[in-house]
Amino acid sequence: MVPIHNRRMTPEIYRLLHVVGVLLLFLGLGGVLSHEAGKAPKLSSALHGLGLLLLVVAGVGVLHKSSPQIDWKQPWVLAKIGGWLLLALLPMLVKRGVLPRALALLLVLGLGAGAAWLGLANPKPF
Repeated sequence: MVPIHNRRMTPEIYRLLHVVGVLLLFLGLGGVLSHEAGKAPKLSSALHGLGLLLLVVAGVGVLHKSSPQIDWKQPWVLAKIGGWLLLALLPMLVKRGVLPRALALLLVLGLGAGAAWLGLANPKPF
């Protein structure tokens, strides 16, 4: 057995946590966006928030552990952060009537697909 002080978070663990965060985020968004404004179950909102938190912690961990030399100002990293912020704000935008529910669902799908592509491709010129 490895001593506790020698255990380290590997990139694979961060990737797994990142995927779990994605699942929690989209499960929460589905619950929040499927109910009328202000009537979403608290569990959906909690899953949304927990997924966001896990995504940012694991995303930073994956980026740091897999490629410590990556410049955080690269366009694909900034685009992922922007997508994360938009996914965080979407329930509020729907609740306040800024975005229609159907458009928000399409936006969630597009942002998820875009974030997956950015994470897998790491496009250099963007």
